[in-house]
Amino acid sequence: MAKIFGPHHGWVLAAYIVGAIITGAIGLALLTTTPPRYRKPIVMALTFLAGLYYSLEFLLPPEAWFFVKPNRNPLTDWRPFVGTLTQIVWSFALLLGVWNLFQIHGKAVAKRGPGWYNSAAFFVAFAAIVFAGFAKDMSKSAVPVQLYTILFKGFLTSLDATMFSLIAFYIVSAAYRAFRVRSLEAALMMSAAGIIMLALVPIGAVVTNWLPDTGFLSIFRLEKIGYWLLIGPNMAAQRAIAFGVAVGGLAMGLRIWLSLERGSFFDRQL
Repeated sequence: MAKIFGPHHGWVLAAYIVGAIITGAIGLALLTTTPPRYRKPIVMALTFLAGLYYSLEFLLPPEAWFFVKPNRNPLTDWRPFVGTLTQIVWSFALLLGVWNLFQIHGKAVAKRGPGWYNSAAFFVAFAAIVFAGFAKDMSKSAVPVQLYTILFKGFLTSLDATMFSLIAFYIVSAAYRAFRVRSLEAALMMSAAGIIMLALVPIGAVVTNWLPDTGFLSIFRLEKIGYWLLIGPNMAAQRAIAFGVAVGGLAMGLRIWLSLERGSFFDRQL
């Protein structure tokens, strides 16, 4: 496995690349020429086999007497190859996303519709960051490195901070609507949020500074009440939510694995 799928150089690498392109083209041509009624079973079978491999590799013991000598799980040896194959599939999914963006923004620029200049800025930014990323690794000059630093740390980081700061205003607006005291639950949430916010700012410590640091009365200091709310009820609620999300993710994974999820794949004929 390591000899076949390990790192290669020179003509061997070129031969592998050409072979992969030819194999991919043949596979795509076969899928394209396959009758529509057979495409859905093929997708379902490939999805099931991919999930079955990881399930068996995880559930079967690393070593057992019923394995072929040397009594080791044979699926484990294929895990690096399957992991690399999974990364390649993810790369194709990323390329499909980029192609979709090119189609959407390309049509906007071609039709000169409202806000087409934003789509043009997308193409300029995409080309600039791709060029800087490749030039940084391929060139020995310091100019591409500086260009990459300016584009990534200067522009992209600042734009991310701007976007998330705008989202903060929407969060404050949603919190205002949620904190309107109309029920007992809203009153409890409002009280807990107020205590935690006061406990995290200096004025909160000043309010209860007259209470002793030790002893029974110290538990009524705002910083200690806020800390208890964070590690007690808040942590319990977060764990409950995480457990629910995990169970939901397991159910969704099983539905996708068994091809029971009717998404865009099976809403129409492939």
